[in-house]
Amino acid sequence: MSKIKFMALGGQDERGKNLFVLDIDDNLFVLDAGVKYPDKGILGVDIVTPKLDYLKNNKQKIKGIFLTNSASYNMGSVPYILKTMDIPVYCNEITQLVGKIKISRMRIKNTKDQNFVVVKDKQILDFGKVKVEVFRTTSASPQSYGYAFHTEEGTIVYAGDYIIDGKEQSYFSTDFNHINEIGKKGVLALIADSEYASRSGFTVPNHKIESFISTSFKEKKTKIAIGIFEEDIFKLGEICMAAKENNRKIAVYGRTMTEILKSNLINENLQIAEEDIITVEEYMKSENGLLIISGTGDVLYSKLAKIATGNDEVVEFTEKDLIILATPPAPGVEKRHAQILDELARTDARLIALSDRNIWSMHASYEDIKVFTSMLNPKYFIPVKSLFKDSLKAEKAAIEAGVNERNVVILDNGQVANISKNSISIADKKVDIGNSYVDQAGVGDVGAIVLNERKLLATDGVMIIGATIDSRNKELISMIDTQMRGVLYIKEENPIFKIIQKEIESLLEQGQSQFKENPNKYDINEIKKDIATRVKTLIKQESGKQPIVLVIVNEYDGKDYVFKPRNNSNRNNYRNNSNNNNKKGSN
Repeated sequence: MSKIKFMALGGQDERGKNLFVLDIDDNLFVLDAGVKYPDKGILGVDIVTPKLDYLKNNKQKIKGIFLTNSASYNMGSVPYILKTMDIPVYCNEITQLVGKIKISRMRIKNTKDQNFVVVKDKQILDFGKVKVEVFRTTSASPQSYGYAFHTEEGTIVYAGDYIIDGKEQSYFSTDFNHINEIGKKGVLALIADSEYASRSGFTVPNHKIESFISTSFKEKKTKIAIGIFEEDIFKLGEICMAAKENNRKIAVYGRTMTEILKSNLINENLQIAEEDIITVEEYMKSENGLLIISGTGDVLYSKLAKIATGNDEVVEFTEKDLIILATPPAPGVEKRHAQILDELARTDARLIALSDRNIWSMHASYEDIKVFTSMLNPKYFIPVKSLFKDSLKAEKAAIEAGVNERNVVILDNGQVANISKNSISIADKKVDIGNSYVDQAGVGDVGAIVLNERKLLATDGVMIIGATIDSRNKELISMIDTQMRGVLYIKEENPIFKIIQKEIESLLEQGQSQFKENPNKYDINEIKKDIATRVKTLIKQESGKQPIVLVIVNEYDGKDYVFKPRNNSNRNNYRNNSNNNNKKGSN
């Protein structure tokens, strides 16, 4: 009999960062590996990935990563995994294309083309006792997949992003007959996307933007710039069809979206020819061109902000332009979305912003979950990719679909569910989880200490203290140089600066006395720590701030050194190199 465990390294009670692991007899199957976008309070951080220690420690057991689609919430962490682990990634053609673009942009050299294995609908992958069957679902990316893991205990189905759309017959259509066949054979457990379970009804037809943009596309002498996330390929199809119907040439501002539009899978269905595509420069000269501006997360907003503020080298919004922001805000960038709307409103162009009240993301709503669960008729149900409140709604939908209420398990990140024919339970022991903060360089994570320092720099400023001592007897032989940014507004005769100077001198003199008594106990690093601590305390008493304090003490042998202060009047001759700028209000 198989021993089956299921765990979440990310994606539970949060938006994004989806990464789940199905453990079947010590063989690990990784289900999606996404990122999320940080709140702007986390300074200098581009994306957040799951902590990958569990995968690194068990990499010999990993059979592969199984991706549902190309959305960054589902595959954004793959490049960071492949940096340290040589494992196969099973996906569709579009996801392979996007993955390779991301990896080449990050210059990850140790990855091979063989890392990405393109699988087809209805294909069965053989892993010995485990057979993995691929089935097709409908989401924002074409040919999204779900996976059925056939084990000795029964079939475990993982359904990532999906909606129920019986009318869709394009490359976004769901293979309902195949899913019904899997259900008829018996499903032990269904692990299903429940991110938007709190939305009542079906997602269809609320996911379509056609009716909201069709009138604007009919305007004869108006250029249209439309902003979408690069994973919104379904919207790309609607936009391109509207452009062709109204004889609008299409330009794309976004490298990944450009490559997607060139791919055979998209071209065959959209019937986009070379003559339909123009450059961004040609768009600017046209009367009724269409510019598609794309990017993931904050990248899209950064592009729009650059154009709106007149800092883009090619694109400029004028009174002849209509801007359509066709994508409701993604989780983590809601504030940024509101800021960009304000920036765009300041331009001469007209602005239309589609709200999430009108346009729903292509994830399962309450009725979608009920229907999908009814089709598969699982014994156990595990909601994933959702906040706790949405997991509770998904639980209710599953119970209404026929699942016993005792057979629904809601997991937190790190918790492990033990699954067998007779029972499902949560283990006492958790796996190691956490966040990895990736900066703009995209080459490593940013530690908690760095993040804290960035916050301090932004809110409390920085103070740099410099002094020179005689290396022979540790006597102070220079004035104390103090520079600060964002700490205090410097005024003439402010007593706090004289107090700071006296404290620094006192600590240096104490060090000098200690050196005379016992040179072996003298430690300049400890003295610098004491200076930083004392200065922080004084600044906090004066202003309430706790700046970063950097102390630099140079040692000099005393040769050819002219200035050597001996009395208090000289030592009180406090100097601050930034004083003139501060008087002008620079601080």
